[in-house]
Amino acid sequence: MDSSFDLRPVGLRDRQKLERERRIVKAAAKLFARKGYVEVAMEDVAARAGLAVGTIYNYFPSKSALLLAIVRRESESLLARGRKILDHPLRDPVAAACAFTEIFLDDLTRDDRRLWRELFGAAIADPSVVGRRLFEGDAQLVSQLASLLEHYGTCGVLASDLEPIPAATVLYGVCFTWMTAYLMNDAISAEMVRNEIRRGTALAMRGLFPRAKTTITGGDKP
Repeated sequence: MDSSFDLRPVGLRDRQKLERERRIVKAAAKLFARKGYVEVAMEDVAARAGLAVGTIYNYFPSKSALLLAIVRRESESLLARGRKILDHPLRDPVAAACAFTEIFLDDLTRDDRRLWRELFGAAIADPSVVGRRLFEGDAQLVSQLASLLEHYGTCGVLASDLEPIPAATVLYGVCFTWMTAYLMNDAISAEMVRNEIRRGTALAMRGLFPRAKTTITGGDKP
């Protein structure tokens, strides 16, 4: 029988493997947030996950591989939420854009600030690997947001000549600015950042609506 037509469900062994991998990544994320990436050893991750150190290395050959797995987990979570908004866009484009920018903030504030500080620090220390992965995830989110804006432009709700990618990049810039402030300053609350991102998003969206045509009165004629 041709194996390409093998539609058997995923076996117990595969499910156990996926569950063990999720357990390891979750344990590593908690430890990185609490102790810092540099201070955590693979033995610490194994102890928290309740697994042998050798098992950890079977799944992740290095601590940096664990860090990249956390980045991938966060990116996949964000993109999945973005797809839901794209599949069922709200009628109001401003509300839709705000809902989309909430994706960034909700993921950031769900975990301890320390985890994202560690991820950003690792991205700066290793831009060619960790930094590139973070950028790729953000670029995909910007692309999703651009598709959302393009949808409203095609429907005539937003200006038909809007440039989706630059417009989405501006909106992302609003998010990134305030999310960075949140990470760098413990005095800034998540609610404060949420309100500022909403205000900034609404303000930026004003420039994307069709411009009213100017009527020239008789007194203005040359």
